[in-house]
Amino acid sequence: MKTKKMLAVLVAGACGAPLLSFAQDAPVVLYGRLYPQFNVISSSGATATTGPRNTLSGAPTGVELARHQEVQASNSRLGFRGKENLGNGYEAFFQIESTVPIDAGGGTLGTRDTFVGIRGGFGSVKLGNMDTVYKNYGDTLSFLGVSSGNFVSNSGVLSKLGFGTSSSGSFHLRRANSVVYDSPELNGFEFAVGYSPDEVKTANRNATLVSTGVRYGGKKSPFFVAAAYEVHNDLFGGSRNATATLSNFANLNARSKDTALRLTGSYTFFGKTTVEVNYAIMEYKETGGAAGRFNNYKHNAFSIGLEHNMGPWQFAASLSQAAKGSCSLVGGTVCTTDGLKGTQASVGGRYNFSKRTSMFSMYSKLYNGFAARYSNLANGDPASGSDISQFAVGVQHSF
Repeated sequence: MKTKKMLAVLVAGACGAPLLSFAQDAPVVLYGRLYPQFNVISSSGATATTGPRNTLSGAPTGVELARHQEVQASNSRLGFRGKENLGNGYEAFFQIESTVPIDAGGGTLGTRDTFVGIRGGFGSVKLGNMDTVYKNYGDTLSFLGVSSGNFVSNSGVLSKLGFGTSSSGSFHLRRANSVVYDSPELNGFEFAVGYSPDEVKTANRNATLVSTGVRYGGKKSPFFVAAAYEVHNDLFGGSRNATATLSNFANLNARSKDTALRLTGSYTFFGKTTVEVNYAIMEYKETGGAAGRFNNYKHNAFSIGLEHNMGPWQFAASLSQAAKGSCSLVGGTVCTTDGLKGTQASVGGRYNFSKRTSMFSMYSKLYNGFAARYSNLANGDPASGSDISQFAVGVQHSF
């Protein structure tokens, strides 16, 4: 217990936080994962200013990224979690998790999943700042254990739209002010429901989020399957990513309802090789807009991932692709989605020195259609049609 208290003092001092106290009957676990890497980034194929475009995308700029290097920390993290036995089969639990920008310094407490809750025979309820059920139940095969916040993540293509750069169109979210219920396991099945209210609701806008899912298998079973569904009300993912002349966002008579459905399945062969497949359908709907403004955009996306373990070595590969989709404008004005297709392919390997320390190397190429702006960049945004190449070497340590 003295060691735990000393660690708490050191970490709290480093974060500028008040010292933590540890009750004798409520131990707190300190944990983390650090994975800094050295990146080489380049792009090619940006659509020229005189090139083709579609209805939803802005005018192309033809500007390429300068080939450059970066030192990135991705979602390196530090966390505290603990629990307390309340008796009669009930337990209180909490987690405080923060991103650690070890490449640049700084940081703020509670930037990642941070919550407190109660669990028992009924399941669990927790309140805080958390990943949505949709995010947790799908795309679960972590690329070499470093895909979170990294350029090899499938989320940029699998869970977003290909025009604009606003996160309002994303279904890969951590949502503040959330409450999540997780059911107990029943014959291998579990389900969850999450809700985030609009704390600044007005007579015209109510930006809420509802996320649900059901899953079967996993844990000790080699088989896993899940379905998740999420609804965004008044987030205007379509308008806030389309060109300004199409946007309904400033129109207080307009409302939006964006939805996503994703199916996920995975299987592990002989305890060494895992294959995972995801298929998602996303739709962005808006009503009450003026003639010629955004009305609807719908597209689908898929990903397939592979992970193979061979002694101290681990290898991974993934492919994700989003279709160009279809769109409509208020009043029946012609709407085209040509050039909105996006594809990303990634490969990599890792050597494990121990259970907690490894080195990794990986490469990814993101192909954008001539009007698409899918992105896996940590800094900046690509131009329409720009294909992004990234290579990295890094070290990972977990504790």
